[in-house]
Amino acid sequence: MWSIEEVAFTRGVADRTYAALARLKAEEQQDLVNHELSHRMKNLLAMVQSIATQTLRNATHVDEAKDVLAGRLIALGRAHDLLMGAALTSTRIEPVVRGALQVHQDGLERFRVSGPSLEIGADRAVSLALMLHELATNAAKYGALSTDTGHVAVTWEVLEKDPGDTAGPRLRLAWIEAGGPPVTPPTRKGFGSRFIERGLVSQVGGTLSLEYRPEGVACILVAPLTGFAGDEPAI
Repeated sequence: MWSIEEVAFTRGVADRTYAALARLKAEEQQDLVNHELSHRMKNLLAMVQSIATQTLRNATHVDEAKDVLAGRLIALGRAHDLLMGAALTSTRIEPVVRGALQVHQDGLERFRVSGPSLEIGADRAVSLALMLHELATNAAKYGALSTDTGHVAVTWEVLEKDPGDTAGPRLRLAWIEAGGPPVTPPTRKGFGSRFIERGLVSQVGGTLSLEYRPEGVACILVAPLTGFAGDEPAI
């Protein structure tokens, strides 16, 4: 039989041990968050440098370059705001899409957004937001968003794997413009077009088609669903 003093002493030791373990766990979690923030910051700075370099390299006028660069950095900042408001390593695809298109909403129901609820990695979310920003900017200048009657359908769906296919399910993401002026293919590719064609697809794999159809631009990406999960957190 334990005395009252022995029970109190044992409980005190247990409480202190529990508190010490909780503190160690909190410190470990904080260390993980700090490493992840450092990783994200390095990626962010590298992306800012790339965007600024490519924008200025292809610019023909200083004021135009300033506006283009500002728009791209704002889109980048919104994507990171979304990530910081949720988890550091992943987020849902729909808020990424709607956030990237928000600046072009003008009350005319420009966008028809639909697709299943999917989780995507942080780096993929940033690249997707920037790709949609470039598509929307081009549409506002030359495509469906340059007229009052134009609109854009942004949809995504999971394509189940075919029998005998070892690649697994794929995600099909489509940007389809309609109702704008007749489209003519550009005579040269700027940074925006190259980023659309190489940015996200270089991370997720798969294929991307950018078609300048007469009725409107169509951009369709088909890639393995696992490619959108992103990398593991940096530790």
